[in-house]
Amino acid sequence: FSALPMALIIFLRVVLSVTANALQKRLLLARAGVGHTWVLTYSIMLLPALLWALPFPQTPAFWRDVAIGGALDALGNLAMVAALRTTDISVFGPLNAIRPILALIFGWIFLAETPTPLGLIGIAITVGGGVILFTGNTGHHPSIQSPHLEEKPRALTSHAWPAILLRTLGLALGVAGAVFLKRAALVSTAESTVAAWIASGLVCLITFGAMAPALSSEADTSHLDALRVHWKWLLLHSAVFLSMQWLTIRIFQATLLAYSFVFFQLGMVLQVFVGRIFFREPSFLRRLIAALVMAAGSILILLE
Repeated sequence: FSALPMALIIFLRVVLSVTANALQKRLLLARAGVGHTWVLTYSIMLLPALLWALPFPQTPAFWRDVAIGGALDALGNLAMVAALRTTDISVFGPLNAIRPILALIFGWIFLAETPTPLGLIGIAITVGGGVILFTGNTGHHPSIQSPHLEEKPRALTSHAWPAILLRTLGLALGVAGAVFLKRAALVSTAESTVAAWIASGLVCLITFGAMAPALSSEADTSHLDALRVHWKWLLLHSAVFLSMQWLTIRIFQATLLAYSFVFFQLGMVLQVFVGRIFFREPSFLRRLIAALVMAAGSILILLE
């Protein structure tokens, strides 16, 4: 895998990201608990990741950075998947347009990264796609019951803002975690970084679940029963997420943090189609236009 060209790595990461979000949405529709889903996903990923990563680096800086990055990323995943329960997947994806801005700021402060003028234009175009997304109607599911129900487009209401803010918090935590994961990856291998990331994230999820069970998971055993019934979806989600995270670290090693998150926006076009075809989400044309604008910004940087 290490010999794969960067363009192919970016393409595979984009496809796996959309797949992971669709699997998460499917598990949530099946009433799976957010906390349960992530603890089990991290647990399933841990052993193969450890075997893949051996031997580990011995530098204290690596373990410090990966522990901080893994914890921030795990909390970000909890927030983002919780937001997905009441947010359309085709909005869930394009909302990622704020990540390049956060990555640009964090990369400049913590990694001394400075984009080129053409790179800044690409980032601006990507963010412009996010503006298009939120200047009109956006679908919102106050209570998701079935992926087969057609929802009419609605304006963004006060009921949607908690999910949007929760998603934004998750994105910010994820980008902050990416800073530390990139620092760890620059002094190690992608395999070691991913394995240590999973281990530290699992510790964080278990600790957070013990301290705040009402926030990290649901007490109703039916949420855990749903995961038992849909264990194949959970296994697939774990495999997809492990592969996606390895590709993410490889991209972090190869380019600026802000550029990495712009590249990830290439999957938003596919994500809009997935939301429409599999979950009957509304406002297809507007979301498609927004995603295409974001993809244009990504392609501009990729060409550079």
